[in-house]
Amino acid sequence: MATFWKAVAASALMVSASAASAERWQDIATPADAARIKQRDATFAAAIKEVRNSEHAGALANNPSLYDPDKRLDDPLPPEGKYLCATHKLGGQFLAFIAYPDFACAIYGSGDKRQFVKLTGSQRPVGYIHADTRRNGVFLGSLMLGDDEGLVPYGQDRERDLAGTVERIGKDHWRIVFPRPYYESTMDIIDLRPRK
Repeated sequence: MATFWKAVAASALMVSASAASAERWQDIATPADAARIKQRDATFAAAIKEVRNSEHAGALANNPSLYDPDKRLDDPLPPEGKYLCATHKLGGQFLAFIAYPDFACAIYGSGDKRQFVKLTGSQRPVGYIHADTRRNGVFLGSLMLGDDEGLVPYGQDRERDLAGTVERIGKDHWRIVFPRPYYESTMDIIDLRPRK
C-alpha cells in the first residue's frame, strides 16, 4: 500500500507541463476558476450562513479560527512536509455541514510554488500552491476519486478542476478554501496541520 501511494505522489508531481512551468497562477487558471477565486469572500459568507441556518449551527463553535473568513495571517504557504488534513463541507443541496476525520497529506517543494497532495481518502485533491499576496496563496489542481490511479491534468475536465485560496490561520495551522467546488457543497475547507 505504501508503494502505491508513493507512486501516486510521484505521478502527481507531473500534474501538467503547463502547471509546472507557469510562474503565476493567473497564467494557468481557467476563467471559471479565476472567477471562483474572486468569489471567495462572498462564497465563504454564504456557506457560513447556510450552516448557521441549519441544525449544524453549533459545529461552527468547535473550530472558530477555521470558520472565520477574516482569519488570514502573513506567510500563507505551508512548508514542505507530512500533514494531517481534514475536509469540511459547508452548505449545499444535500447536507449543510459535514467534517471528515483526518487523512494523510503532503507538501512538496519550497519557494513561490509548492505541491499539495492528499494521499488518502475517496476524494484526493492534487495540485500546486502558488504564491499570491502576503496573506493568500492560490491552489490549482485536480481531484482524484475512489480508485483512480491516474490524474486528470488540471484544465482538462471542469468536473475535476479545483481552485482555492491557501491561508495560514495559526502557528503551524493552514486551510485551503475551495469556493463552489463542482461536487456537493457550497464551500470546502481542508484543515491542514503538520503531522507530528
